[in-house]
Amino acid sequence: MYKYFISILLVAGVLLCLQAQARAESRMEGDWFLEGIHAPRSILPISPKRTIVIAIVDDGVRVSHQDLHEFIWSNPNEIPANGIDDDGNGYADDIHGWDVADANNTVTPPDNRLEEFYHGTHLAGVMTRIARRAYGDSAAERIQIMPVKSLADSAGRTYLKDGYKGIEYAIQAGADIILCAWSVGQISAEESRTLRNAERKGILIVGSAGNFSQRTEQYPAAFETVLAVAAINQQAQKTEISDYGLFVDLSAPGIDVLGASARSDTDYETREGTSQAAAIVAASAAIVKLQHPSYSWREVTVCLKQSAEPIDAVNQRYTASLGAGKLNLKAAIECNVFNDEPTQSVALVNPQGYLHFDRRRGETAAWTITPQGESKGIRFRPQFDNKQTSGGTINFYAGASADALLVASHSLTELPESIYVAGTTAYVTIETKGKIKPLTLLMDYKAEPIDFRCLYCTGTKNLDVEGAFDDGSGPNDYSYDSDCKWLITAPKGKFIQIKFSEFDTQAKIDKVYFFDGGGTHEDIMAIFSGPNIPPELTTWHNQVLVWFVTDSEEQGKGWRAEYRFVNP
Repeated sequence: MYKYFISILLVAGVLLCLQAQARAESRMEGDWFLEGIHAPRSILPISPKRTIVIAIVDDGVRVSHQDLHEFIWSNPNEIPANGIDDDGNGYADDIHGWDVADANNTVTPPDNRLEEFYHGTHLAGVMTRIARRAYGDSAAERIQIMPVKSLADSAGRTYLKDGYKGIEYAIQAGADIILCAWSVGQISAEESRTLRNAERKGILIVGSAGNFSQRTEQYPAAFETVLAVAAINQQAQKTEISDYGLFVDLSAPGIDVLGASARSDTDYETREGTSQAAAIVAASAAIVKLQHPSYSWREVTVCLKQSAEPIDAVNQRYTASLGAGKLNLKAAIECNVFNDEPTQSVALVNPQGYLHFDRRRGETAAWTITPQGESKGIRFRPQFDNKQTSGGTINFYAGASADALLVASHSLTELPESIYVAGTTAYVTIETKGKIKPLTLLMDYKAEPIDFRCLYCTGTKNLDVEGAFDDGSGPNDYSYDSDCKWLITAPKGKFIQIKFSEFDTQAKIDKVYFFDGGGTHEDIMAIFSGPNIPPELTTWHNQVLVWFVTDSEEQGKGWRAEYRFVNP
């Protein structure tokens, strides 16, 4: 009996070891993002006494979780449980943050809805993992998390309608960074003022680009003062759900990301989305600031974007739509853009970045900007923190050298709000001469993406004269996600005869629809798809709506057809 009991213990021990190993392996897989962003280990902050406070405006944070409790911000100017607003910020006893939705100081998710109110806890866990990797046991002394619960316990759905109230609280409470891992498709004038106020107070807001897989601006991320983050996978490709577009500033891992779970103080889970990517960037921004305490948040943003790894080569459909590239925290900490080396000739390959000129490095400088992939053009915008009073000239060329077409030439004392260079390459030079005052210039640039959905056809074309029509792609494959219509109208009493001379689409996926009338609510007369020429079609009446719809995967050569008006 004793041997049998020992055997049971041994088996149980083996099972526990295997379970522990499985959990460890699962956590390692979920930690892939740490290697993905080149997160450094065991670094020393430049200013040991400096602490960065990151506010998480979300659905609450499980402050007792073993990964989080050391990091939770405590209001230094508030006396606990005295019912008095000691610091005069309008909130009594906001010791560890505030619930702006329920108007109390309980910032934790409601116990009966932990499966729904998981979001803020997970993001906090993502950030503490980065912090611990960088600063080890002293991480909680460097980075603190301010929970700002902005979702009512009784909310019918987990939509943060009080998100901007949360931002206002975080501003008043003294946050250094505000994480807004939520998004909506519009912004009001009042909400814009709130974001401007954060900028005026020197606060960095990091926003998630959205999880709708659309080229659609989402707020607050798309606001010009907010650092907008898209999500990529282990291969640096845009995740299936991530939004994209010119408003995006940076991309970061956003799939299979491990973080704390709201279910218990010891539980973990992997999640995906632009929220996780934004949390990674927010924590990284805090670390860059700790390593460069004299930098403004604008300079921290420059470091993050200028050091990003180009990813358009593996995201050809999203060229210039995923920000500057993939976050590289190690390179961002080094931040070579502000070093003291002479700026003679700099090659820039990211779709977004900066030109930085310091007169102390030399009298002239040149930059060649050649982003990967195709773009409509490159737009340059001077940053006007310190308006220049010194002489000098900046020149913009539509090509890779000064031998190319000169597009614009401006005095450094009279720079316009923006300069646009059409095409995929630009060359910029600065020339200063003689005795002039110390001069620094910071100018950002963005390659403007081509919307391939509208590359060959878009909207609805009205045709009322006999002729031919096609998908518009010519010798090229048609574009992905096409959505084009042609409304053909014959004289009353006539029918329309349509005959295809070319036809090649992805079978059963990319289709040409024919509706009996002027809208997609009318009866469908025919649907054609595949590599073969369809049969000739004669309409039932004098009007037909032709609708061409494609997906985001395989494309064909397209189609061409002639139409004429015939008697019934």
